[in-house]
Amino acid sequence: MTYDTDVIISGGGMVGAALAVALSQAGLAVTVLEKQQPLPFAADSAIDLRVSSLNLRSSVG
Repeated sequence: MTYDTDVIISGGGMVGAALAVALSQAGLAVTVLEKQQPLPFAADSAIDLRVSSLNLRSSVG
């Protein structure tokens, strides 16, 4: 099996997925490797109100 890719990202979490989208929008072929299978979507599951924000200030101490 052969794949053509410009970038391989290890980890499909919030940061890896965001990076994959940004790089693909820049015209690069991106492959994301994730060891865990995502949980299936369940429309009747409880609403999760957690919110995350990543920006330059969140990394400054």
